[in-house]
Amino acid sequence: MSEKSNGDSDDNTAISAADKLAKKDESPAKNVAKWMEEVHHGVLATISNEDGIPGFPFGSIVPFGLDNSGKPFILVAEMAAHTKNMLHSDKVCLFLSQPLSTGDPQSNWRVSIIGNMKRIVPQRRIEELGDEMLEDCIQVTDDEESHLLARYIERVPNAERYLRTHNFYFWKMDNIEKIRYIAGFGKICWITAEELYSAMNDSKLDEIKQGSIEHMNEDHEDAMVILCEGTHGFKPESAKMIDLDCGGVLMHTMNPEKLVYSPFGKRILADDLRMEIVNLIKKARISINAN
Repeated sequence: MSEKSNGDSDDNTAISAADKLAKKDESPAKNVAKWMEEVHHGVLATISNEDGIPGFPFGSIVPFGLDNSGKPFILVAEMAAHTKNMLHSDKVCLFLSQPLSTGDPQSNWRVSIIGNMKRIVPQRRIEELGDEMLEDCIQVTDDEESHLLARYIERVPNAERYLRTHNFYFWKMDNIEKIRYIAGFGKICWITAEELYSAMNDSKLDEIKQGSIEHMNEDHEDAMVILCEGTHGFKPESAKMIDLDCGGVLMHTMNPEKLVYSPFGKRILADDLRMEIVNLIKKARISINAN
C-alpha cells in the first residue's frame, strides 16, 4: 500500500511540475486560440457504432471552421462513418497538431479539444428530419447557416458545392468539456472550456461591434470593395459589413451577391480592431497591385 502511495505521490509531483512549466511565461489557452486560427484541419475522434467494433475510438481527418465565438464546426456527409457515430454518441475529440513539423513529433505542440458535436439544421431542411432527431440538433435560420458557410468557404473553397448538391450538414462542437494541452516535452496541462472561451473572445469588442460596423458601412465601403477584390478575387459593385468578431469580418456584396469572410489570422482584442482592419486592406491593396 505504501509503495503505491509513494508512486501516486511521484506522479502527482510530475503532473504539477508539467502544469507549472506549461503556464510559465505564457497562456496555454491563448496558445490554443492562436493554433485554432492557424490550423484548418484536424483528426476527429468519434465513438464507433460500426458492427463488430462498437465503442472503439474511430479517427478521421476533417477540415473545420470557427463560428463567431470561436467554437469549431465541421461539414460532413450523412453517409460518413463519423456522422453515423455522432448520431449514436455526440462525444468527440478534435485533435490538432503543429503543421509541417520536423524532428521528433513529441517535441511539437498538439491539443485535444474534447466536447459534444451537434448537427446544425437550417429552417429550409427541418422537414427532412423527424421530431425525435431534431431534439438533438441546433436549429438555425437559413441566414445563420449561410454565415457559417461563408466562414467555412474561407478555409474550404469547394464547401458550397458539398452543402448544396450533396447530403451534407454542418456539425458544431457547441459544448467543450476540456482541452488537453501539450506544447512540447514537459509542458502539459488541462485547460477548462471557460479559459478557452475567454482567450477566444473579448467582451469589449461586443460593446463596440455595432458602432464599428456602422462606421465601416457609412465611411469605408470603398475599402471593403478593395478587400473583396484583393483577398477574395472579385470586385463587387457594393459591399456591406454585416458582422465582425475576434477572428475576422463578414461582408455581404452585391453584383455579384455573395457572403465573404475575411479572417485576421489570429484572435484580436477590441483595442486591436482598427489596426487589424487597416492591415486587411493593406494586404488586399498589395495583392491587387501585384496582379
